[in-house]
Amino acid sequence: MDQNKELIKLEIEGLPPTVNMMYRGLQGHRFKTKNTLEYQNYVTDKLRKLWHSRPPYDGRAAFSITYHTHSRRRWDIDNRVKALQDCLALAGVIKDDSQIDKLMVERVLESDRKQDYTVLQLNTCE
Repeated sequence: MDQNKELIKLEIEGLPPTVNMMYRGLQGHRFKTKNTLEYQNYVTDKLRKLWHSRPPYDGRAAFSITYHTHSRRRWDIDNRVKALQDCLALAGVIKDDSQIDKLMVERVLESDRKQDYTVLQLNTCE
């Protein structure tokens, strides 16, 4: 993700919700949970402030997510991607998450920290 232009980079406290925790069903319909909506509102607000009311990027994109965790507790790193992809579109940074052609996700152990955090970066991908 180094030869393409950086569009936006953000560090967020905590970890995004997993896909399993994002939705609940009721009578055959799926709804985002209250915690998911609160998390997405928090991240979307931060992204909008960084994006400065520019029009959404409409080209191809590369998306990098790094989870910095204080422990190796067991969870799947790919299960937390969707909430962040949705935030990019909700904030107007991109038109749609289908624009993402490259996706890099990693977990970094930082046992000296007490708080987990997430770094996301969106680059052009031409």
